[in-house]
Amino acid sequence: MKLSIELANTALSKAETDNDLQLSAQIHTVLGKVHDSSNNAKEAELNFKKAISINKGLGDIERVLITSIDYVEFLLNRKRYDESGKIIDEILPMSLKHREPIPIAFTYNIAGDYYYKIKRFKDAVFHFKQALNFFPLNDLSIQDHLAYSYKRLAESHKRLKNREETAFFYRKALDVYTELGNKKLMARTANTLAEAERYLGNLVTALDYSLQSIEIHGQVDDPEGKAKALSGAGIIYRHIGRYEKSLEHIYQAYLYYKSINDITGIAKTSNQMGLLYTKLNEFEQAKSFYEVTIELPQDKIPPTTLASALREIAVIELNSKNFESAEKLASQALAIYQSEGDKLKASLVTRIIGNIYRAQIYYEEAILYYRESLKLAEEVGSLVYQAKALTPLANLILKKDADEAIVLLKKSLALSVEINDKSQILYAYRVLRKTEKKRQNLNQALAYAEKEIGLIQDIQEDAGNSKLALTKANLYSHKLEVELETLREKAKLDQLELAKKNNEIEIVGQNKRIAELELVKNKYASVTLALLLVVCLFAVAFIYRGFTNSKKRNVELHKLAARDELTNCYNRRSLFEQLECDFEKTNLPERYCIIMADIDHFKNINDTHGHSTGDAVIKGVAQILRDCLRQNDIVARYGGEEFCIVLPLTTKERASHIAKKMLSKIEKTQLEGISVTCSFGISSIKDGAKTPTELIDQADSALYKSKQLGRNQINFWEKIENE
Repeated sequence: MKLSIELANTALSKAETDNDLQLSAQIHTVLGKVHDSSNNAKEAELNFKKAISINKGLGDIERVLITSIDYVEFLLNRKRYDESGKIIDEILPMSLKHREPIPIAFTYNIAGDYYYKIKRFKDAVFHFKQALNFFPLNDLSIQDHLAYSYKRLAESHKRLKNREETAFFYRKALDVYTELGNKKLMARTANTLAEAERYLGNLVTALDYSLQSIEIHGQVDDPEGKAKALSGAGIIYRHIGRYEKSLEHIYQAYLYYKSINDITGIAKTSNQMGLLYTKLNEFEQAKSFYEVTIELPQDKIPPTTLASALREIAVIELNSKNFESAEKLASQALAIYQSEGDKLKASLVTRIIGNIYRAQIYYEEAILYYRESLKLAEEVGSLVYQAKALTPLANLILKKDADEAIVLLKKSLALSVEINDKSQILYAYRVLRKTEKKRQNLNQALAYAEKEIGLIQDIQEDAGNSKLALTKANLYSHKLEVELETLREKAKLDQLELAKKNNEIEIVGQNKRIAELELVKNKYASVTLALLLVVCLFAVAFIYRGFTNSKKRNVELHKLAARDELTNCYNRRSLFEQLECDFEKTNLPERYCIIMADIDHFKNINDTHGHSTGDAVIKGVAQILRDCLRQNDIVARYGGEEFCIVLPLTTKERASHIAKKMLSKIEKTQLEGISVTCSFGISSIKDGAKTPTELIDQADSALYKSKQLGRNQINFWEKIENE
């Protein structure tokens, strides 16, 4: 850096001696940027001002604009917003008068940056959009500036909580970075786009972009970006209920931040892990991670990150009835939010403190805090937090002023309906019912009770739909992971194959050099050596061919020995070999299930349509069973028309879902023009089986029960035992 400054100053002296003002202005601009990057603000500012002054004297409007933009960027980085605004007010009309599209676009972009920095996000959106109107779409040299405008538009809409627009402009930015082949910015933008899709509730799309980001980060040197991508993926996995996968990704990010002692990164990932353990109801573990954040140097942590940790531990302490500790921690969080001017979060924590007092039956204090929470929520216009403060406030006021309680509850109900928060609507109905009953308005109380019941049914239906969506996202995440792992394995195999070929070439080259040396050493033995080499090559080819053929035959024989000839499923012997291998493991997981399946009325099919048709039906059912399974699951033909399905790492609930899928698909499929059904029996390692035979017998008993109860159904072994 020092050498660069010396060279630039030498060039500047020469330009000034030669009275080359244009070159002098350019060198002053370069020096301004160099001094800026080395944090020499005083010198940088002098150079920028000098460059602008010279360009104005030359009447070079375009250079005045470009240098002024550099100077504004310098001022914005130092939070000198008033000076930045004055320069923008001067250069924006100048650029429009100059009528050159690219300088106009650059000026609108820096104006957008200025409004973004001072948190006037609507004005930022306006200026970034104006910039888009002046970028020539076919000019590749400015595509990175176009992508920057898209990215900043997305960030501005994100601050305005315009979720759809945020995702739209991140997608536009990603398209441009992809066209430019800028992998680092592709990876980072894919991660932010994943976050935007997550906020929209598009969890499958979010996970797709997130895993893309991680995959691209594996190809570039951007450990910080990769850590952010891992953390983002962890949050998405948490939302689809895959907590172990979420923890795995966030922990990787945590380890990176710890390795470089990034205090902010450590704090944020610790909070994320705390939230995960809270979701898993492992509150002590959650508390330990929040305490990691609290124990970090507080001057190096973003205040809101520290406040989040304090707030979450306060809730854990409240639920554990440690009221004194809960109040202390919540008060500390509140003080931080107040000092940061974050009224929204202050409203949340004030309500938590109200909950703490209510739990101790200090109703007067609780009412005061609920009123304060409501006031703060009204000041920031948060309908959600207003509703959440109004209902508990009304519930406490009910004891002494039912009329005021009714007014507050109706307001809460109206807000909850407006934001479509069904849990808050239900809460309001419940308290309104109690209030009207207390006032002896029994008809009104009954009306609210009926609404309460109807809403509970709606919520249960929504929960079912939400669970289905999460299940689909969960399945899709598994599919993506398998595809990525397959691609990685293929890449490894390709690398190994390439290395093998290179080694073979190297060996051939070495053999050639050895042969040449031998020929030089004894020229009279050349014919003999050539003959020997030919013989060796033929011998190697012969041996290799024999080895290859033998290996092929062995593979074919092994396949024939392991597979059922008709269905290509594993046969009974291979099934028991696999089960014995699994049961020999000392750490066989508790999630391990067996499904026994049997084709209903198969004898009738054989007797009516013949054995050829019966074989075709068995083959068709086997294919349907395989289609319903995951990569590591096994289906074996157990005997005749009976199949055994092995499901490693599978809960009973998941096994039931798979069996239902099989039952439905078989029932809907015509095989050889015949309607076919199957009966199923399920057993789990959690039922106490100690051997493969015992586990299969349990599933077989459940299958027998399905047959007894009318066929075409599923039963668990445990249900038989209970009966």
